[in-house]
Amino acid sequence: MLDARDYGGLKLKLDGILGAGEQHKRGVLLDTMYAFLPKEPEAKVFMFHAEIAPLGYTNWHRHNGATFFVCTQGLFEAHFEEGTLVSAKAGDVYSEPIGKFHRGHNPHPELAYTCIGLCLTSPHLEHITSVAERPW
Repeated sequence: MLDARDYGGLKLKLDGILGAGEQHKRGVLLDTMYAFLPKEPEAKVFMFHAEIAPLGYTNWHRHNGATFFVCTQGLFEAHFEEGTLVSAKAGDVYSEPIGKFHRGHNPHPELAYTCIGLCLTSPHLEHITSVAERPW
């Protein structure tokens, strides 16, 4: 676990990934998620930024389509019935399982978690379904 005062490793750095003598480099981030993209000729797209306060939580919810996130600051955990299935820190790109209820948590005691999210959902579904209480 990072020291709570170690903010350097928890803020996104866009310094680049090229090594000495390289002119181009690409990192595959979510190629395996292709199978989960909507197959209809059209899909709804929802792009957003979000923030979770230090030690804060989101509401209980599920994503009804493929959802991708870039953590831009801090730490993140997604708590599901089975436990913490997703963990991220600044610079990580991740997705959350489709259709599984969970809530997000920022375990850092001082630094807000921030991210950019992209949801691709079938046109007949809402992007996110929220519930008032833990559903299990």
